Amino acid sequence: MNRRGLTRSIACAAVLLVALPAAAGAKVVEPVWVTKQVDVAAGQTESVTLKCPARAVALNGTAAHASSSIPGADARRWTFRFERSGSAVLRCVRLRLPHNVNGISIIVGTTFEPVFEVPAGFTQTIDVKCPTGEVPTGWGLERSGTANGLSIAAAVPTAKGWSFAVENTGMTGAAGSLSARCLERKQRAGSGQRHTFATRVASFTEQIDDHATARRSCRSNEYSVATGVSLPAADDIVLIGTGLTGQRGAEWTFSRSGAATSVQTSLICLARTTGFHR
Repeated sequence: MNRRGLTRSIACAAVLLVALPAAAGAKVVEPVWVTKQVDVAAGQTESVTLKCPARAVALNGTAAHASSSIPGADARRWTFRFERSGSAVLRCVRLRLPHNVNGISIIVGTTFEPVFEVPAGFTQTIDVKCPTGEVPTGWGLERSGTANGLSIAAAVPTAKGWSFAVENTGMTGAAGSLSARCLERKQRAGSGQRHTFATRVASFTEQIDDHATARRSCRSNEYSVATGVSLPAADDIVLIGTGLTGQRGAEWTFSRSGAATSVQTSLICLARTTGFHR
């Protein structure tokens, strides 16, 4: 079943960098992240909002056992909704300005696409695109209502955004919303220098058994910011959860019955070696 959204919304936010100069030889791109363990009582729900530190923007939010992951309206926040205990990670980044650089902002944007009601057992495919000049760094799924069976069958990063397949594994129709968090690639300082963020998509093939967890990492000079996945069609494998670990790592947890099968995973990595130039 392929039903594209009839409406979409785009929000942009910026963080203005102030003078906190980098030491000589220090790396300009500074990854920072925020984590939180969330305890939920039986039969209850809990909403938690994480916030990036000052001068940092939120690139992506992931959470184990969260029913929804929603980027905030501003550049620094991300909200998670839990129906059972779990943990959340917010990926952030900021720039350490050289002494001769000033007047610069980091801009992030969020594009939202509705997931119209998907009948039980059906799949809806949706492309969510970033605005021109921005690159994808994260995604979120908000499930509407209770007993919502929406599950991610594919979240594939592209040059312009994300390509999703959302499967309804529940017993009744389910709806929601998908979002793509996007980062403006190029920054131009008031003092004339320029900087360009560089991202890379690393792709992997995993052999998955029942309740298996796959783990991958970005390179030593990179920062892991988002995970992607593509499950085989007409298979009983389900993505239970995916998240980011440490500075470079990521993991995916699957459930399936029967023989092992191959799935495709992907990891967006942000280079830490970019700098300012004239």
